[in-house]
Amino acid sequence: MENEDQFIIKGKALERHLYRINSLLEFSKLFTYEGGDDRAIVIIGAAFIDTILEHILIEFFPEAEKEVDNLLKYDKPLGTYGSKIKMLYCLGLIEKMVMDDLKLIGNIRNKFAHNLFVSFEDEDINKLCRNLKWHIHAYWGNPPQSATARDYYQVGVNTIIGYLNGVVSIARGQKRKVLNNS
Repeated sequence: MENEDQFIIKGKALERHLYRINSLLEFSKLFTYEGGDDRAIVIIGAAFIDTILEHILIEFFPEAEKEVDNLLKYDKPLGTYGSKIKMLYCLGLIEKMVMDDLKLIGNIRNKFAHNLFVSFEDEDINKLCRNLKWHIHAYWGNPPQSATARDYYQVGVNTIIGYLNGVVSIARGQKRKVLNNS
């Protein structure tokens, strides 16, 4: 290989990588299949995905912290969950099916965040969860008949997280550089 150093993570990229690994460990403790509140599961899943989406963009964009941080602030162009999804898709970093599932996960999160009485038993939530497709595509098979809406959500979120963690590495390998006009 011409430049094996390109595969070594160092500096700020290493700090971000270690932060993401620690966050993944914490996420795995909270996103449990045993018990747990439906609302907490939905919000934790979507919040962690939002963090990974941000990390993908940070790894892809040039090392221009001030400008990148400013783009990612809540009230700025890439500050929302939806805007990050659109940007990643338009940059060619995620597939359409992943984008569609990410949008569904966002819709599910919004329903839980804005309705105190919603649950996975709700007909609309059940339909949204059963429309998640990436995990079926990724594993080449349909879930068992006994799978609940919560099962669809949790497996869907976990599968998307696995995929997105790989995209972080791809984005780092395609990192943009600031043009030098001198």
